[in-house]
Formats: sequence, structure tokens, C-alpha cells
Amino acid sequence: MSMESITLQQLIKQTIHQYVSSDVHIRSIKSNPVGTGSQAVELLRHYIEFLVNGVNRDISLVTKKATFIERSTLFRLFLQGANVPYSLTNEPHNKDRSLICIQDVDYQTDYSHLDINLLQNKELRALAYIHGTNMGAKKELPWISNVDRSHIVDMIETRWRPSWKNAIESPSFIEEFGSTLIGEIEAVANSIVNDLETLIEDEHTHTLIHNDLNPGNVLVHNNEDVYFIDWEESRYGSLFFDIPLRCAHMRQVEIYRETLSSQGYDIPQNQFEKYFSSASRYLGIRYMSWNLGVWQHSPQAKDDLKKYMKMVTEPLYS
Repeated sequence: MSMESITLQQLIKQTIHQYVSSDVHIRSIKSNPVGTGSQAVELLRHYIEFLVNGVNRDISLVTKKATFIERSTLFRLFLQGANVPYSLTNEPHNKDRSLICIQDVDYQTDYSHLDINLLQNKELRALAYIHGTNMGAKKELPWISNVDRSHIVDMIETRWRPSWKNAIESPSFIEEFGSTLIGEIEAVANSIVNDLETLIEDEHTHTLIHNDLNPGNVLVHNNEDVYFIDWEESRYGSLFFDIPLRCAHMRQVEIYRETLSSQGYDIPQNQFEKYFSSASRYLGIRYMSWNLGVWQHSPQAKDDLKKYMKMVTEPLYS
């Protein structure tokens, strides 16, 4: 057995001892690759059988080489009681990628039997709790960068525009979506960096944000709660850079606002509408990038592309 394998198994055992029970006898560990994450980092899922006081139990954990940003953010949020998986690393202060063992949040979840409305409500409350708890806490978060103008420019020019240019050169893309819609999106993209300037500078809405709340990073735990995973892109910036991706209708927006208000943070209605709309347009542009290249080959990608286009041209507050 290699030293790396020994280190991995030791970390798994330590994680179970810390978060499950200190009196555990490991019977078996079965490990399998589960593909790669968004940053091409290998993920391993481990199914562990163990005994606690003579009773057979099992658990699933995930390991990967995580950034210092993700490890530090997960640790802080878990201590705050936020809806994030528990995790453990043997190298908490290492600034490079280091091995981390993370709770496999949804391995017992049956996604075919969920109360979607209830879970969406819980999700917005959980997100508002994270935002409210970390509002104005920049000095306590030295490991994360700000969402500044250069970050927005990079998302638009590096992530979106090359894919967009390729798409609009395709006759089938123009036929499917129409030159009017294409023109509307280009107009928003050309002005969005300046439109977001107030959001970037208004520190009253700045907090710890996930900054990548796509559906793959929002998981259901035990069919009854929602957890946020993969905090590698987390930054310090306006809470509005998180919420439009998770709000499909006004009731969800109101649930978020009510929860944030209960923590002492009230944002005036006219300001909220303006910020939400600007952020929605930006996030629609940013997240359509991948779908632009595959929409013809995947019905789901096509539906998602339409959703993101609607966020750009018809945000909830429009």
C-alpha cells in the first residue's frame, strides 16, 4: 500500500471519529472515482462499513485535493451552523491544494421523491443565513478575494464572449433564437460591467458569497434539507451575485428577503429590485457559456440556455 493510500485511509478514519463516533471499528473501505470537479480535480467516493457499539453502520465520504479557499470557507461555515457538509483536512494551513475528506451529502437521498417547494424554501433561508451571518466580515475572511471590476470583466470576456462569438456564427443558432434576442443579449453584455459598478462598490450588501450556485452545487440531504457544496469559487462581494440563480419566482425572493431581514438586514425595495435585475443579467450571461456549445446535442442544455437568456432579457424585476 502506498504512502498516499495510507494517508487517505487515515484521513477517512479521522473524519468518522470526529463527526460520527470516537468509538468506531472500521470493517471495510471501498473507494471509487466519481469523475472530476469543475477544476479538473479528481474526486473519490468512499463507502465505509463500520461497527459502533457492536452495531453495523455505513457511511459515504468524498475526498479530493481542495484549495485553501474551499477548505477554509467550509470550516468557517460549518462552525457557524450553516448548511454545508462537514469536512476534515490534515493540512489546514497549507496554501496549496491539499487532501480533504468531505461528507457525501446526498448519497441516501431519493431525488424521485422530494417536496420541491419545501426544499426550495429551506434553501433560500439557508442561503440568507450564510449571507447575514457573514455580512461585513471581510477582515475575518483574508483567504478570499473581492468581486471587483476585473473579476466581472474576466467572467464576461474570458468565459462568455468566446463561446458567444462561436455560437452567433452558426446559422442554426440564429434560426433557433432569432436576431432580435441575440441583439438584446449583446447590448446587455456590452454595458453590464458598468451597470454592476454600484453593486461592486456598495459595501452594505457585501458578504461571503458562494459565487457559483449552479444546480450541481446545491444538494439535498436525506430528502429533507439543502446543503451547499464546492466553495472553491467563493468570494467577498454583493449577496446579489448569489441569489438570482436560486430564485425562479417572486415568492422565493420574498422568503430570502424575510430571512435576511430577521437577521437585521433590510434592503430598500427600489434598491433591491435594481441590484437583483443587474445581477440577474450578469449571471445569465456568465452561466450560458457552457450551454452555448452543446445546446444542439442536449435538450437539458437547450432548456438551461433559454433560462439563462431569460435572466438576461427578462429578470424577475424588469
